[in-house]
Amino acid sequence: MKDSSFSPPFEETEIRCPRLGGPVTFGYCRIERQQRPCQRAIKCWSGHFDVAAFFRERLTPDEFDACFLEQPLSKVVTLIELIEQARKTLENKQKQ
Repeated sequence: MKDSSFSPPFEETEIRCPRLGGPVTFGYCRIERQQRPCQRAIKCWSGHFDVAAFFRERLTPDEFDACFLEQPLSKVVTLIELIEQARKTLENKQKQ
């Protein structure tokens, strides 16, 4: 992600997240996936400001495509990845 001093106009404004079911800020949405924007960020925030331009200014074209144009993982795949990540974390803690 490119560095920029511009702050979006709705950094602290909360909207309802369709994925989480509760309120979230744009500050959360823009780093939701390990410092990457949520795949739904453009759809969710487009009524508030030109969020696509915001991300195009900050991301390389490849990063933008990876964040917003790739198909989202299914919930099952995401759940399996989270279980595997938790298993590896537990194994690493037991080795220490």
